[in-house]
Amino acid sequence: AMPEEPGSTPAFVNHVGDNLKVSSVACCAGSGGDVLRGCKEDLLVTGEMSHHEVLAHTHEGRTVILTDHSNCERGYLPTLKSKLEEQFSAQGCVGDYNVFVTEVDADPLMVW
Repeated sequence: AMPEEPGSTPAFVNHVGDNLKVSSVACCAGSGGDVLRGCKEDLLVTGEMSHHEVLAHTHEGRTVILTDHSNCERGYLPTLKSKLEEQFSAQGCVGDYNVFVTEVDADPLMVW
């Protein structure tokens, strides 16, 4: 049976229960199919993979969590902004570049 509220951590933990044994994790924001190909970790977390990539991993006993491509990247954007500004500053480029994080971007996919 699926969790009552997909997407919530408590629902996932209740759904999995004691069946999930994890000693290693691999994570990739966005589309992790290619990046995580060949990974042997117990748990793979990424925004998206093809159906066949997920099947290959689960067939080998791994658990795959897909979080939606865009949504798993958006939380990192403020950190990326700060890191870029630090790099520009370190290179003496203060005031030469403006780094913005959009406030109007939205996930282009809708799940029905």
